[in-house]
Amino acid sequence: MAILGKIQRSSGVAIIVIGMALFAFLIMGLLKNSSSLFQPSRDYVGKVNGVKIPTKDFQEYRANLQKRYGPGYSSSLIMRQTWDYFINQKLLEDEFKKTGISVSDDRVFDVLKNDPNIRQYFTTSQGVFDENQLIDYLEKINESKDINSRQYKDWINSIKSIKENEGRKIFTYLVRGALNPTIKEGEWAYRKETDKVSFDFVTVPYSKIPDSVVQVTEDDIENYVAAHPDQYKAKESRNILYVKFENKPSKTDYDAVKAKLQSLIEDQVVFNEKTNKNDTVSGFRNTPDADAFVKKYSDHYRPVRWFTADELPKDIADTLQKLPKGAVFGPFLRKDKFFVYKIVDRKDGVPKTADASHILISYQGTGIPGVTRSEDEARKLADSLLQVVKKNPSKFADLVKEYTDDKASVPQGGTYKDFSFGKMVEPFSEFVFTHKKGDIGIAKTRFGYHIIRVDKLSKDKTALIKLAELNKDVEPSETTIDSIYAQVALFTQQAIKDGDLNKTAKAKGKAVMPVKKIFRYEANLPGLGEQPELVRWLYNKKTKVGDVRRFETKDGYVVVQYTGGTPEGPMPVAEASVLVKPILLKQKKFAYIKDKLKGASLDEIAKNSGGQKGHVEDVTLDAPMIPGMGKEPVVVAVAFVTPIGKISDPIRGEYGAFVVSPTKITPAPELDSYYPYVAQLKRKESNNVLNRILTSLKDKAKIKDNRPNLGY
Repeated sequence: MAILGKIQRSSGVAIIVIGMALFAFLIMGLLKNSSSLFQPSRDYVGKVNGVKIPTKDFQEYRANLQKRYGPGYSSSLIMRQTWDYFINQKLLEDEFKKTGISVSDDRVFDVLKNDPNIRQYFTTSQGVFDENQLIDYLEKINESKDINSRQYKDWINSIKSIKENEGRKIFTYLVRGALNPTIKEGEWAYRKETDKVSFDFVTVPYSKIPDSVVQVTEDDIENYVAAHPDQYKAKESRNILYVKFENKPSKTDYDAVKAKLQSLIEDQVVFNEKTNKNDTVSGFRNTPDADAFVKKYSDHYRPVRWFTADELPKDIADTLQKLPKGAVFGPFLRKDKFFVYKIVDRKDGVPKTADASHILISYQGTGIPGVTRSEDEARKLADSLLQVVKKNPSKFADLVKEYTDDKASVPQGGTYKDFSFGKMVEPFSEFVFTHKKGDIGIAKTRFGYHIIRVDKLSKDKTALIKLAELNKDVEPSETTIDSIYAQVALFTQQAIKDGDLNKTAKAKGKAVMPVKKIFRYEANLPGLGEQPELVRWLYNKKTKVGDVRRFETKDGYVVVQYTGGTPEGPMPVAEASVLVKPILLKQKKFAYIKDKLKGASLDEIAKNSGGQKGHVEDVTLDAPMIPGMGKEPVVVAVAFVTPIGKISDPIRGEYGAFVVSPTKITPAPELDSYYPYVAQLKRKESNNVLNRILTSLKDKAKIKDNRPNLGY
């Protein structure tokens, strides 16, 4: 109290000093306890009309999307979809409030019970949907919210999703209901489609006037862009130059893989520690089981199988066909793989095509629907049927109808015609093409047991080669990767020192590539793939034009230099020029031409202007085509309103400058009702109505993007 008394009796200066001290104390306390006073908030990713999008919700939705689509899906697309979802959701929530739209629990339950994917889980033994089962299930979920929070949360998210979807449906129906074109609009749609006009014309094509005759300046382009701001907006973007370093194998890596494959071809002597003796291990040439060998030693296992001459690898087919049984060919390089082939077996003079009939006896596990017999039962049945058809071949077709599990072949009596060796599963083909016409026997395939009858063998012959393929990928070794990394590090250091990626790359003999218009959150870059870290660096406030940095890619490294960009706002003149200059050239050429389009007749106008005459018959506003010149809606519209025989004022068309003189106008007959055209207009206006509304709402909304402050 004594202190307070002293303060009260102090002079004004003393009070100010004390006040400043107290203020400083408070400020220091705030700075110690929270940095949020001067830093952007991290609890929301954006605002829509002042309503926050919570960071936690955004991250959860984004993570769920990534999980749904898989790790290979573009992270930039995930980001865009998540952002669009929350923006649209907030905009629609505002509209729902204004229109009083709400989705009741009863409606949600109706959606659930009418969903066929849900109904299938709540059916009786007779296959009838039981609503009570669904209700019991929902009650159990609700009761388990404290026990199984994950399941309960998923359920809450599902309900939320249903309410959002139903709300959108209601909103869309309301908007569509408000779209009511008038009878007059329906009549106008009819007349645009069916009223016709014929006219003579004179045109001077813009292409006839050299660009040098008129001048389009940078000021012209800038003024045009300023007059049409909505059409020529530039999104904020960045530009880069980059040099790519790929982790490619060295010559040493290729030699090492080739040597490894060569060592696998011949038998090897290996010391056996158990027996304390040397063992001989069969190589690829002498192995008794080529399939097991390639499965063990190949990087990409391909089963040993029979090949026709047409199926052999094209680049070595001629060589393989000349090799005898047991021969080995390779190693040879194809792209980044070494291959060795072995001729396991060969059959010459094999028919090119065959006809055969079969009875398939399948068993459980072969994937044939409805089959319940065991494999042993299938084998015994197949054996017994074989004995029957061998004694009485005429019964084959009847047995097909009664027993075969290949129902698709029943109408043909179990017969397949004119197939080559490779068209059927291999054991089936091997039986057919190694037997004589009329032979009957059994072959087992992955589909079951086949009782096969060879019906026909073509006279044209081919060779069959049983081929084993041993392969090894050539990949950069750790030594090679370390060497590449060292090159990249030195290159990056030099580029930073030079401040010019082009200069450094030229000195090192490396190619420089540009990427322009890199937008924030669009990280899939041409030639580089997904590079979200690179894009974040470009949009970091600390990154300056000219900065150089190294980034890792899926197949190596990339050294990048930030070369500048375009701020958000009116499109720069250099960028807009490509779009605007052709428009302004047409405008200026029309101004140059129109004074020459004068005369008492079309012939005189053509003579004065150097233009060409023409005629158009029966065109409509819906299809305003002038042959050889394309669509000219303004020219045709003027023809409709110009009196017959009169000459119009000059018209600025798409192809050139025109004058028209109508020769005939044919109005369409009156209709008793224009309702079909009204309905057609309504359907057209209703198409994609929700997206059109959302686009309009976004244009008018105040949207604040806080993602940059969160490091996205």
